[in-house]
Formats: sequence, structure tokens, C-alpha cells
Amino acid sequence: MEKDLDIKLYNEYLDGEKSAFEFLYNKYKDKIQYFVYNIVKDYQKAEDITQDVFIYVMQNKIKEGYTFKYYLYLVAKSRAYNLINMEKRRTEINEDYYNGTEQVGQDVADIVTKNEKRKAIMSAIDMLDDRYKNAIYLVKIEELTYQETAQILGESVQNVKNLIHRGKKELRKILIKKGFDEMNKVTKVIIAILCISVVLAGGVYATMKIIERFTGKAQITPTYTSKLSTMDSNKVWVGTFNLVWNDFMNDVVKGKIEFVDGESELANELNKQSFKEDQLSENSYFKIHGQAVGEDLKNKIKNGIKQKFNEDSKLIDRIDWNDSNGYVLYAMLKKEFEFLEPFSTAMGSMEFKNSENRVKCFGVDSSNKPEASKNVEILFYNSENDFAIKLKTKDGEEVILYKTTGENKSFEEKYNEIKKQQSNYSGKNTFEKEDILRIPFIKVNDEINYDELCGKEIKNSNYYIKQALQTIDFELNNVGGSVKSEAVIDSTQKAWVYKTRKMIFDSDFILYLKEENKEQPYFALKVDNTEVLVADENIE
Repeated sequence: MEKDLDIKLYNEYLDGEKSAFEFLYNKYKDKIQYFVYNIVKDYQKAEDITQDVFIYVMQNKIKEGYTFKYYLYLVAKSRAYNLINMEKRRTEINEDYYNGTEQVGQDVADIVTKNEKRKAIMSAIDMLDDRYKNAIYLVKIEELTYQETAQILGESVQNVKNLIHRGKKELRKILIKKGFDEMNKVTKVIIAILCISVVLAGGVYATMKIIERFTGKAQITPTYTSKLSTMDSNKVWVGTFNLVWNDFMNDVVKGKIEFVDGESELANELNKQSFKEDQLSENSYFKIHGQAVGEDLKNKIKNGIKQKFNEDSKLIDRIDWNDSNGYVLYAMLKKEFEFLEPFSTAMGSMEFKNSENRVKCFGVDSSNKPEASKNVEILFYNSENDFAIKLKTKDGEEVILYKTTGENKSFEEKYNEIKKQQSNYSGKNTFEKEDILRIPFIKVNDEINYDELCGKEIKNSNYYIKQALQTIDFELNNVGGSVKSEAVIDSTQKAWVYKTRKMIFDSDFILYLKEENKEQPYFALKVDNTEVLVADENIE
């Protein structure tokens, strides 16, 4: 059971195995920070208090009968309210936050102002009373008992049950009330269910993780084979993380990466190794892995990407290069491409779906840069809502655009659709003078830590992942485009401590006698009681 494993690791830490506590820290850090944030409403303070909580637990032995998780939350609650009482400004913090004052640079209200649907969803979640949020989180996500949750929150058990029930009802009510009036009733229900599931789905979906989804311009998916959905927002994939995962599987763990504490759908997808380095030319990527202790590997990464791409890393300074058990896997992918001819930007801007904001675009028609039509190959055209084109470049890169939704299919499946429709298409492949092409400028700059993969012990291995990071920078404009991506797996080993092996034949056993070079024994004895054993005559 989880609670037994936690106490086992904690006891190992008390016995001198320092890496055992590091495992616990990585497992619970984000969860405690989310819980504290719901109280203090300040990211920096939540981070500081979280550090204090773990230091306190390291220095003060857990009271007898308490689970490790319960004790963490008990200490976290105490520290959070001590801070609020000391500053005497909890009301001010809450009012500032809900009125949209920018307490931190990544304030939700600021992040999603350009997207009213997201803003409504995020503000609905944030409008829940703290008591509702923390009751739901502790019981439904952290799986603490009602009794433990009641003691942490200072409520009765019945009140905790009431808070959870009311909280879920309140969230749904807020969503529908704030509601997306332009949506039909079915969509409203889907959105409501989605948001409730986000709150209840687990630590990876804690508030700070929800907010992270809106900090960039796209949601990064680590696999080419993961299902997309019409609910997804600007999904983006690049194979860099697959490169480091493949090396982690093949060269470090030497097998599939599966976790001791349960199955991971994400790990299962990555284990398929659906994207490998042979899908890239050698001049487009750099990868390396090795022991993290000291500056040697860090310098190799810095020098390698500087020499190959004239780039610096956004990620390597986040790694603990003094971890004697650390092992780091790193990859960078970089490509730049230029169209055969620049496209025109004379058309200015265009609408995208039903957005009020017009977007910058480029393209070609009979009156604007007709020579740029040589960039365009029609793969198939069924209607203005179902077609695909390929843009040719001087660099041998192919830019393929497919007008379609991603409903319940993966990037891989949608690409296979293109190939199938292309093979069946009998129309003209060339861009004709009557044709019109408009493409929006695109710019993506995002990063992610795949929390689902972190802080979990890997089966048949002493390794666990501390950080699983990826960045993506992509741009498409009228002249061409570029893509740059980094990926890091920052892992460590649980220090191996020799355990005394006790080999005491104090219950049933069998004894054999065999000549050294013979296959079979010539004597066998099963012993299951003391009648054939020699009594100790010195004991009366």
C-alpha cells in the first residue's frame, strides 16, 4: 500500500538513506504546494512554505500512528495559516486575487484574457470557496480519509462530506451560470464534466498545473500517437522528447519503463517508440546522456549545441549537477526552412473561426505574388473545409497543412488520412491562377514538465525521474519558418544500501546430497518438525 511504502522510505531516511527522502519530496512537493496555494493565494509564498514543511518533517520525527501524507498536510496547513495570521492580510490577498490584481506574472486573469471560454472556465474553478477546493483535493485526489481531512481542515467529518458535495455542485452551477451562451446544452454539460474531472483527476491537474496549460500558446503532447480531441487547444508535438525517452529505455533502464505504483498511459505510449532518430537527418539534432555529477556533461551539452546550432540551452541550469546518483539525457532539435518564393502579405489579416480578433496572414492569388504559386502543391481538395496542401522549400523540408479537426484521432492517424486521400485524388495538383490561398502566421513558444512521469520508482530499476522537460519554439511566416526544441530527462537512482540477508532454517526445509559432477542427488530429506533435529542438551 502507498502509506506503507511512504513510511518505509521515511524510516530508511531516518536510518541514513538520504535519497529515500528525496523520492518522497518529489512525490509530494507539487501536491503540498497546490494545497498551500489554495490558502495563501501566492505562488512564491506557497513555494517557500512547501520547502519549510519538508525541512520540518526532515528534522522532526513523525508522530506515532500518523501516515506520512497526513502529517505533511497537517504541517502544511499549520504553516500556511501561521503566515496569514502573521501578515493579517488574508482578506486582502483573496480580494486582490479575485479582482484580477496581478499578484504574480502568471495570473490566470492575465493569461486568458484573449480567450473568453478559457477565462470563464478558469475563473469558475477559482471562484470556488477555499474550503470546497481543499476538501475536494484532500479526499478525492490525495485519498486521505474523511477523519484525517476533518482534522487538517478543522471541520467535522460530516462537514467535510458536505463541503465536497456542495463544492462539486457549486462548480457545475458556476460554469453553467457563467456559461457559454452560444454553445448548445450538450456542449455545456461536456464543459462542466470536463472541469469537474480536471479538479478531481489527481496531483498532475492541481491548480498550478491547470494554470500552466494556459501560460503558453499551445499544449505540448509528448507523443505522435496520442488521441486529439475537439476540446484540445492548439496541440503541438515534436519528436525531441521521444529521443531522450528512447535512450532512457534502451541504454539506461534497458527495457520498458513501467512504474511500481501503477500504470501510466503516457509512459505506455512513449514505450512504443513510435518516433526514432532515423526519422531525422543527423545535422538536425544533437543528443547526449551520462552521469550528472560535476560539470563534465553540462559542458558537453553547452559546447555541443553551440558548435552545431549556435544555440544556448534554456533547460540545463535547472538540473542538479551535484547529484552523485544523477543521470541526465538531453536532446535538441533545430531546423530552419525557406520557401522557394516569399508569399505575399498584402492581404493583411483574416478571421479565424469566429474569433473577434483578426489574425495576420500570408498567401497567394492572381493579384498577389502569383510567382509564389510554385511553392504550393495540392495534395487533395474535396471542399473548402476538407483539403490538404504541401508547401515546398529550398531546404528539402515539406510543410503540409490539412484543414480538418483532430476529433478523437492522433496526429499519426490524421497524417495517414492525408496519404490515403492523396492517393485517391484525381484533380489538379498545381495551384491555378483562379485559386486563393490564405495561411495565418504562426508562433508557438511553450514548455512543459511531464509531471505524470516524475517521482515514481521504475520497475526492475533503482531509477526514478526527477524532471521530464521539453521546450518548443516554432514559427511559420511568409518567407519560411523554424522549429527548435529541447528535451531533458533528469533522473536519479535510489541509493543502494546493503541489507543483511537472513538465512535461518527455522521452519520447513529440504536437504539434498549430490556428488559434485553428477546431475542428480543421491539423498534427500524433508524436515518439518523437530523429531529428526538434535536437541540442545544445555537447555532444560
